[in-house]
Amino acid sequence: MFTDAIEIAVAALGLGLVVLSVRQARAKGWAASLQMAAGGFLLMGASAIGIVGFVVGLVLSPMAWIGVGMLAVAGLLFVTGQKLEVPKDSAKPKSVGESGPAPKGAVDAGPKKGKKQQASGDPELDDIEAILRRHGIQ
Repeated sequence: MFTDAIEIAVAALGLGLVVLSVRQARAKGWAASLQMAAGGFLLMGASAIGIVGFVVGLVLSPMAWIGVGMLAVAGLLFVTGQKLEVPKDSAKPKSVGESGPAPKGAVDAGPKKGKKQQASGDPELDDIEAILRRHGIQ
């Protein structure tokens, strides 16, 4: 009964928007008028097919809110479990620069005696620069 009253009120609001859009077509322009009419028809259609009653039933139902609470707890437990999960091999993987000795015949582009290496402060860029130096690209 209460949901029926809310559905009727939403439908009346939608009808009011449609009437207002027709009256305001000259003042606001046809594009704005058509958009307002679309909103009104959307409200009337939602109340006609029962979407409004469904939403009102969910909002006013204590069981629905208990279900929402359970879903929130499940999400929190899942995220917490993901954060606490420790990989089985807890050793850090070697970075690119620590892969071992250079293969035979590779060009050693280590630090030159006359030049000072510039550290960019970003470890990823430093690794890329080391790889480029190892291949003879400066």
